[in-house]
Amino acid sequence: MRIPSRRSLAIAAAIAAFAIRVPTMSPAGAADERHKGSIQIFYEAPDDPALQGTYDMARKANALEMLRLTFISFRLPEDLYFKAVSCNGIPNAYFFREDDKPTIRICYEYLHAIYEMLPKQPTPEGITPREALVGQVLFAAAHEFGHAAFDIYNAPVLGRQEDAADQFATYFLLQFGGERAHRLIRGAAYAYYDLKNRKDRPKVTLPVASFSSDHGTPEQRFFNLVCIAYGYDPKIFSEVVDRGYLPEARARVCKYEYSNLRYAIKKLVSPHMDEELAEKVAALRWFAPSDAHEADDWAP
Repeated sequence: MRIPSRRSLAIAAAIAAFAIRVPTMSPAGAADERHKGSIQIFYEAPDDPALQGTYDMARKANALEMLRLTFISFRLPEDLYFKAVSCNGIPNAYFFREDDKPTIRICYEYLHAIYEMLPKQPTPEGITPREALVGQVLFAAAHEFGHAAFDIYNAPVLGRQEDAADQFATYFLLQFGGERAHRLIRGAAYAYYDLKNRKDRPKVTLPVASFSSDHGTPEQRFFNLVCIAYGYDPKIFSEVVDRGYLPEARARVCKYEYSNLRYAIKKLVSPHMDEELAEKVAALRWFAPSDAHEADDWAP
């Protein structure tokens, strides 16, 4: 993905949208003696001067602090590291063990690339720039946290790790409930805007090697995302069927897909969570009530 340079202030405006109001809750206080590990965060200065604005405002907006708070309800047997870093020009976010320490890296290039994709104003579907920003960043972070959870909890995974991480992330976003879940999922799906916005979806031909990746195709990931959301609540997410984004044949089995996912999460992940903290996390305010009307104030 090509990432052209942008003015620092313009990048800052987009990243600053991630600084949202949250209820009083101390991450340090929550990581009490019941937790053997906690979430550690680090901002590394970018190698590319063009990313300095992204770095500055990610710090000013407390982006990693917000992610630490978002995942604070998970009891960890060891420290998990969230790092904002440069990635040699590659927009990415990924989990791996760095010196045997579980680490999630979020690239400044990835944050920059999301900015490049943000709509200038609410889309015809009503997706605001802030929804597109927060939904995509949170989905990516939850996807990588899913990888971390499978590793740290030694949880069995049937099928591809990448599909399982997508399912974990989708389920996580849905737990914010109601209209907030709706807006987060719509924001996460914005990356697939060209696909879902076209009424005349083209027939495509791909080389066989394209199907060898451990990641699903963007089209598959989109359909899986909206199917799980539709299975979670067919009323809130009725538009995905009404507008033809999700084929009716797939929609008919989505409630079973969500049910299977919910059962797996409850069995494999929920035992490692602090339910009281999870309720507080679910109450986080991701969007100001008037942001749909004030998008032009900060949109690119």
